[in-house]
Amino acid sequence: MKFSFKDLKFISEALEGLLNKYDRRLQEIEDIEECEDEVSDLDNDYLFVESLKQEIEKIISQNKSTNSNYSSPIVKQNLESIIKSASHLSINERLLLVEAITQSIRKESNLIAG
Repeated sequence: MKFSFKDLKFISEALEGLLNKYDRRLQEIEDIEECEDEVSDLDNDYLFVESLKQEIEKIISQNKSTNSNYSSPIVKQNLESIIKSASHLSINERLLLVEAITQSIRKESNLIAG
């Protein structure tokens, strides 16, 4: 399964929330002897989730640098393919395509801002 940049950011934020939840629970029970097993389980889960989050953050960071300068061969290839496909369209069709892209960006930025 491939995740978009937005998917990865969402997952990272969700993992951060889970880490905060584990942290709060550990603070509640760390000195209670009856909860030693739970503390151990939470510690292990915390370490696993933390490493998972770090890996996702690494991918996000790599994607940011790749998307910002179009240095990735895959990004260049996709961009070149889109340009080639668009060159076969009429001017009116290209303008409609630009308008559709502009509207989709506006919608997404409104969702993020709102």
